[in-house]
Amino acid sequence: MSFIIDKGHNISIYSPTCILCKNLDTNNLDLPGSCKAFKDKIPMKIWIGENNHIKKHPNQDNDIIFEKIEKQMTIIKREGK
Repeated sequence: MSFIIDKGHNISIYSPTCILCKNLDTNNLDLPGSCKAFKDKIPMKIWIGENNHIKKHPNQDNDIIFEKIEKQMTIIKREGK
């Protein structure tokens, strides 16, 4: 089964790189998003996953890079469900 989540959008609402980074600003709904490394907007190559941002970007004025979210999701199975 497959489905499209971004149909009709010029810019993906989902970033395969940034969604996993703890520096993403989840309060900013503009596209592409923003983060601690890029206050105005994340460069498109990073946003669409062509650059994994494990090194400082040339247009960056700080040293903040991708930091993977360390939280783990726990699934709880309820009895009778």
